[in-house]
Amino acid sequence: LVFASLLVKGGSSCAYPCRCSLISCGVVGMSTVDNSHLGAGAAWRGDGQVSLTVSCRPHGGAAITKVAVESRRQRLIATGAEDGGLRLLELRSLLGKPRAVMDPCAQEEVGGSSSSSVPKPNGSGHAGRVQALAWLPDDDRLLVSGGGSLLKIWDASAPEKPVLDLHLHSMVHGAAVTNSSVQLAAVALEDCTLRVVDLRIGRAVNTMQGHTRTPICVAWGGSMDKKLFSGGRDGTLRAWDPRMGARSLWCFDPYAHEKGQPALKTFDDESEPTQRNAFGKRTREELESLMALGSNNVQPFRLRTARSVFRSATSNCSAKAGNTSTGASKMVSDPVSSEMPCLAEISKAFREESSAEQLERPRHFLDPPRRQYQHEASSAHRGAVTAVVAPLRSSLDAKGPYNVLLSCGVDGKIRKWDAERGVPLGKRSAFDVESSMLERSLQIAAHGSPQDLCFVPEKSAVTAYCTRSGELLCRLEAHTSMVHCVEVLPGCSQVLSAGGGGGLISLETR
Repeated sequence: LVFASLLVKGGSSCAYPCRCSLISCGVVGMSTVDNSHLGAGAAWRGDGQVSLTVSCRPHGGAAITKVAVESRRQRLIATGAEDGGLRLLELRSLLGKPRAVMDPCAQEEVGGSSSSSVPKPNGSGHAGRVQALAWLPDDDRLLVSGGGSLLKIWDASAPEKPVLDLHLHSMVHGAAVTNSSVQLAAVALEDCTLRVVDLRIGRAVNTMQGHTRTPICVAWGGSMDKKLFSGGRDGTLRAWDPRMGARSLWCFDPYAHEKGQPALKTFDDESEPTQRNAFGKRTREELESLMALGSNNVQPFRLRTARSVFRSATSNCSAKAGNTSTGASKMVSDPVSSEMPCLAEISKAFREESSAEQLERPRHFLDPPRRQYQHEASSAHRGAVTAVVAPLRSSLDAKGPYNVLLSCGVDGKIRKWDAERGVPLGKRSAFDVESSMLERSLQIAAHGSPQDLCFVPEKSAVTAYCTRSGELLCRLEAHTSMVHCVEVLPGCSQVLSAGGGGGLISLETR
C-alpha cells in the first residue's frame, strides 16, 4: 500500500495564511495498479503530486459561500460571499487585482426609512448571503447569482451592474442553469417550490410543487437530459420534468432494490375497521379486555422531559404538604425558589445538553426512514439533503448516456443514484463523509468516468473520495476555518476551495 505524495509550496505565491504543513493523505490503493488512463486524476490516487499553488482573499475577511468556473475556456472565476458581495477573477492570476468587484447592496428599508444613521454600502451585489452562483453552460459571459429574494443575471464583459434583477418574492436557497440550448434556470425557494426562469425573457415560466419543506439544492441532468433534480429539508430527492407539469416525476428510494419488504398500508385497509366501530373508536369488548389487563398491560416507552419530571415532583410535594400538620405545612409552603434554579433555566440547560449529545452522537449508523403508507414520499437521506450534483465527464465521445447523480445529506452520507430510475446505483451506492450538519446548501464537486472522484468540504479540509468504492483517497487540510464550497475543473487537473475567512485556495496536480 502506498500513500499519495502531496507537495505544498508557499513562498511568494501564497498570500493567504494557511496550514500548508497539515496536508495528509490516506491509503489509496495498491502500487501495482496502472492509473495512467486517468490522466490528471491519477494524482489523487497516489500516482503523482498535488500541490497548493495559490491562496488569496478576494473578499477580504468575508467568508466565501459559492465558487463557479465558466466551462467554455475555464478562464474566469466568480465568487460569492457571506455579505452579498461578488468578485470576478482571472484563473491564471488569482493574486492579481479582481477583474470586477460587486460590493454588497444596501438592506431593504421597511416603511421607506432606515433605523440606523450609519450609511450602508450601495453596491450592485446582494443584500445578504449569496446562496447560488452559476455560469451559463458553454458561455464565458453570462452569469447567474441568487441571494435574498433576488435572482440577478450578469454580463462578464460589463459587470458594473446586473443585466436583469428578478424579484422572486421568496428567499433563494439554490439555483442551477440547464445544460441545453434553452437557457433555463431553476431556483429553490423558501416557500417549498422550485421556480423555472426563462433567461431569454427574464421571467418565471413554471412553478414546481411537491416538497413539504424548503428545497435547498437543485441540479440539472446531463447534456442530453431535460430532467431537474432537487433535494430539500424534508429529506426527499425528487426528479422533475418542466415540460410535463408542476408535479415531481418520482422520489429517489434507497430501499428500491431490497426484496421481501412489507406491503405498504393504505387508508382503506380492511383489517383496521374490524377493531373499531362506525365512529372510529374502540368497541366495548376491546375496552373491557384492556381494562381487565389492568397494570399488566405493557405501555410503550415514553420519553420524559424536564418539565414533566418537575411537574410530577411538584405534585408529590403538594400532596405530602396536605397530609402534614399546620407547622409542617407552613414549612413546605415557604418559598424556596431563591435556593433552587427556576424551571425555565433547568429546561434550557436540559435542551442544550440534549442538543450537544445529538451533535456528538454518530450519525452514520442511522438509515433513512422507510415508507409505511403508499401516499408517503421516499426519503433519500435521514434529514435534509444539502447537495445534489451530476458529475462531469472527461471525454465527449463517451458511449451511451451517463445517468449518474450524487447527493449528500446532513446524515453524513453521499449516495450514488441512477438518474433515470431513481434507485441506488452500484454495489457501493452509499459511503460515509464528515460533511456539515447545517441545513444549508453545500457545494460539492464530482467528476465522472474514468476518474470517478468526489470532493467534499469537511470542516477545515477538502477530502477526495472514489465514487466507485467509497474509499477515502486523500484529505487536504489547507484552510484555517470552515470550508463551504469546492469546484473541480474538467480532468481533475485543478480544484478550487473556499470558505470562512475569505480564503480561496487552488490545488493543482502534477
